[in-house]
Amino acid sequence: MGSKTSIITNEQLEEYVELTYLNKSEIIYILQKCLALDGGRDFSLTKRFPEPDVVDLFPQLKHNPFRDRLLYVFSSENDDRFSFEDLLDLFSVLSDKCPLAVKATWAFQLYDFDNDNLITKEDILMLCDRLTKHESLEDNEKQNIADLLLKEIDLQNNGNIAEIEFVHAMTKMPEFHQTFSCRI
Repeated sequence: MGSKTSIITNEQLEEYVELTYLNKSEIIYILQKCLALDGGRDFSLTKRFPEPDVVDLFPQLKHNPFRDRLLYVFSSENDDRFSFEDLLDLFSVLSDKCPLAVKATWAFQLYDFDNDNLITKEDILMLCDRLTKHESLEDNEKQNIADLLLKEIDLQNNGNIAEIEFVHAMTKMPEFHQTFSCRI
């Protein structure tokens, strides 16, 4: 690890490996990105970096249609700033090694645009807009998609999708694991 030993100990690195779905080299890569942001001035593992700076360093975020939601959900203090550990959490969930049910739990939070702990028809309509950014759907097409998703996933037939219903549905869709992943 070279000069990184004064910033993070081998014990801390091992602990991060145990607590995340990232390997040592991925953790060190994220650490190096944070060090580059800091410019070597007064780095600490708890230092919080502004969202625009973080987005510039990680192209996986820059071009993601859910960037604002990813950053909202993974900012531990919801302050539009990110610590090294916030970034570890984010990239751990997006890792190929993260279990499908864990990914689905975090995805539920991303797709719950109004933060009411339910995915409603309005949330699904917003999801459609984000997924079809360049090829907008007609309103009736989006309504049909929302109705179909609610019909298939809303097991309680109450007009919305609870987290448990969403996780259940996503774990039945193996392609979800691939689409909710990125490499660092």
